[in-house]
Amino acid sequence: MRYTYQYHGQTHALSVEPQANRRFRVTVGTRTLDVEAQPLADGGLRLLIDGESHIAYTAAEADKRYIHVDGAGYSLSVPNTTRRKGTSAGDGLTAQMPGQVTTIQVQAGDIVTRGQTLLILEAMKMETRVMAPADGRVTQVFVTVGEVVERGQRLADFEVQT
Repeated sequence: MRYTYQYHGQTHALSVEPQANRRFRVTVGTRTLDVEAQPLADGGLRLLIDGESHIAYTAAEADKRYIHVDGAGYSLSVPNTTRRKGTSAGDGLTAQMPGQVTTIQVQAGDIVTRGQTLLILEAMKMETRVMAPADGRVTQVFVTVGEVVERGQRLADFEVQT
């Protein structure tokens, strides 16, 4: 899975390759790390990064990601979480990252407003909200709750209301 975040005006890409037993190989820039993620009872994670233990908490709100690691807080931005192919009928909303569909809040025919959450994807305990790019109508939903989607996969069709 590939992720892109912005921090202090710079864009950072990372790749996460799942391994066995809650282990991941994470590449950030030119650095590759072996990470084991152990969930904590309070919703946090104990991360063993190259054998070193860290406690982390994450939260998501719209296109913001908040991360608290070992007492230090970080605020990241996610580049646009939805993509439109144009402004005509049948515009497709696609997944900007791989993940699992956890919530679908609309169905075909629903009228929505710009910024309204249509569905939520989750990857590595991080939520990505797919939002309406403009006022309009959902014409079709292509995914179901629990489905794993790939980057670029069409999630729903959207018709802009003028």
